[in-house]
Amino acid sequence: MDHVVSDLRCSPGELSFRAQIGDRDERIWLRANEGPIASGGDAALAGCLMPAMSSGGRLTLEAPVSPKVLRGQREYQAVQRAWSLEWEFQEAPLEEVDVLAPAQPPGPGKPERIAAFFSGGVDSWSTLLDHPEVTDLIFVRGIDLVPGLAQHQTLGPVVERRLKEVADGMGLALHVVDTNLRNLSDPLVRWEAYFGCTCTAVALFLAPRFERVLIAGAMDHEVDEPMGVARLIDHLWSTEQLEIVDDGGRYSRAERTRLISKHPLVKRSLRVCWENRDGAYNCGSCRKCLMTMITLEAFGVRTEIETFPPHLDLDDVAAIEIKQVILLTLWEDVLDAVRAEGRSDLEPPVEEAVERAKRELGLPATYRRRHLPGPPPLHAPIVKSMAPSDSDLTLAEVLGSRSWRLTAPLRRAGAVVRRLRRPR
Repeated sequence: MDHVVSDLRCSPGELSFRAQIGDRDERIWLRANEGPIASGGDAALAGCLMPAMSSGGRLTLEAPVSPKVLRGQREYQAVQRAWSLEWEFQEAPLEEVDVLAPAQPPGPGKPERIAAFFSGGVDSWSTLLDHPEVTDLIFVRGIDLVPGLAQHQTLGPVVERRLKEVADGMGLALHVVDTNLRNLSDPLVRWEAYFGCTCTAVALFLAPRFERVLIAGAMDHEVDEPMGVARLIDHLWSTEQLEIVDDGGRYSRAERTRLISKHPLVKRSLRVCWENRDGAYNCGSCRKCLMTMITLEAFGVRTEIETFPPHLDLDDVAAIEIKQVILLTLWEDVLDAVRAEGRSDLEPPVEEAVERAKRELGLPATYRRRHLPGPPPLHAPIVKSMAPSDSDLTLAEVLGSRSWRLTAPLRRAGAVVRRLRRPR
């Protein structure tokens, strides 16, 4: 559906415009007692955006809108849509709309450069591709690549070389920052809670160079956790000259993976591994590698990503540990992606990992973090054949049997042994 804001008129103390939103066609006005007013595009968008979201589609404005407002309205929509899933008075969730409007020229007084923290991972790649206005990338030595760790000694230069290739390929500047803040933080606070502080410290360190700095979060608005980098807190570090922005909440990790997977530079640089066994760029068997590789495999693009090992060993899934609800949510999203793509070959190990995590976290089997139900299971319900000669178990019967679940610890132990014996 197309929604249009047109015929915007400004006069001393008054703003009016025509709003064609859905089946409504109204002349809207705002008035003040006296004095000048703004050009009006921002106010018109603020007044019309949520009404347009009630039916989705596209919202077009003839009047120019602040570039900052154009950027912010996308996150505004994502938050409102996520919140609307719980609104008891809302018949259906809001839908995001595409906003088309000319941008006002940026005002004077700030550097016209926009930076994004970039590690080469799914989240930072999603932020980069979702913000074509980015001019600079920031990579920090001391966040995920820690000086002094043996496996990072040779990996660091490799990572920086590939990130430099990304920056050059996209016509961006790359800034590499060193910090030893973890020497202070690690003995005192958990890294999961603190790492956002490192990002904001680096952003403020580089403040004279930029107008905005984007920090990619790990979760989307619906399931975000109150720790690390978060939309509710990152902007609180903004100064009069620098805006610090939490980014990425519009998309789940699976959605981000799909969005970035076709980009040629992603195929040559994607890096998600946090264990980096033997200095590997992506080891292919840790929790993050497996989560990403299975998602890529579900979307049919895994073999196109050059930075992962060529073989995906699903038996390794049995050895991973999921001890936090936030990690369970990520794996539930992987299971949703697998089922949505009809990949019955990937479903059993992922489903088993999710169910095992629920048991170990003390959650009911019916637990689901997201409000909307996921795709239905791919395997058929267990149905015993009535024919005496038909005694073979179907794959669905095997996967649903008690013996399959009782032997799960043996399969996990076997996966650990195979991993240890695997040649490096």
